[in-house]
Amino acid sequence: MKDYWLAKLISSVDVVNSRKKLQKIIYLLYKSGCPLQCEYILHYYGPYSFELAGLVDKLKSSKLIEENPEQQRTNVISYRSKMSEQGKKKLREFEESTKGKSLLNNISPFISQFQELNKEKMRVLELAATIAFFHDGNWQEAKRQTAAFKKVKIGDSKLEEAFTLAKKFKKSA
Repeated sequence: MKDYWLAKLISSVDVVNSRKKLQKIIYLLYKSGCPLQCEYILHYYGPYSFELAGLVDKLKSSKLIEENPEQQRTNVISYRSKMSEQGKKKLREFEESTKGKSLLNNISPFISQFQELNKEKMRVLELAATIAFFHDGNWQEAKRQTAAFKKVKIGDSKLEEAFTLAKKFKKSA
């Protein structure tokens, strides 16, 4: 189920530029009610899921997604993820089954959100996911905690962008 949902989301874009970006996108979707829910911890770069990392590895080892390493700077490699042709074919076949149709209906409302988030700058996603992680009913407190945790000033333009984004993707009560 989770592996299908993740594959479907990744298949909706040409490429996801890094595993870190994928982590933040999926976390924000999770906060907006997406059925692809994983356990998260707070990491230096914001919410992180070992479970989600395992799902990516599973899709990669099954040759459903391709990951291409890209040197960002010295000792920093980013893995660009995209669906393989084999993966696209398997998704189409699965979605013809009764179970596939049902799972597609569950994830469909989140595909456009995934696409929208994939266009965001990495730093904004990182801050937005961290704000969403700290949010427990008080947005201003979540922003303050994020600013302290990420060592950014309240009023920083990226923090403000992230604040707006986090609120947009928070599931309404």
